[in-house]
Amino acid sequence: MSAHVANLRLVGHSYGGMVITGVADRVPGRVAALVYLDAMVPGDGDSCWNLVSERERQWYTDVVETGYAVRPLPFFDPRATPHPIASLLEPLRLTRDPARVRRRVYAYAAGWDGESPFTNVYERLREDPAWATYALDGGHNLMREPRRTC
Repeated sequence: MSAHVANLRLVGHSYGGMVITGVADRVPGRVAALVYLDAMVPGDGDSCWNLVSERERQWYTDVVETGYAVRPLPFFDPRATPHPIASLLEPLRLTRDPARVRRRVYAYAAGWDGESPFTNVYERLREDPAWATYALDGGHNLMREPRRTC
């Protein structure tokens, strides 16, 4: 059996923060960095549902006809498809301390049109010396924002 080197860098946007946290927990010693891009930062037992505000929960109750998925949120790209509702409700079970991934970065989208649901996450993490935090001038879908020059 070969030894694994911590060389993976995982990036999660929005709900993707749930995913990268779970992946890092399942492949101990393989992840060198976690980058949360305007994303949820869960702990053991957290679900997307319990991490969001009442406003987001209202969005999540707009399900498709089958009842199994949530319609794309109002600010999503028009190409977005429904998201399975069970994944929003199921708690994430962690078996290790997420802090064992030494490089953790949070990039906050400071240019939401209206109140960002991630402001509290950003404010909490920027006070934590274990995190590198950045406020970026752009809306939630930072990957699709027009490129700006400095």
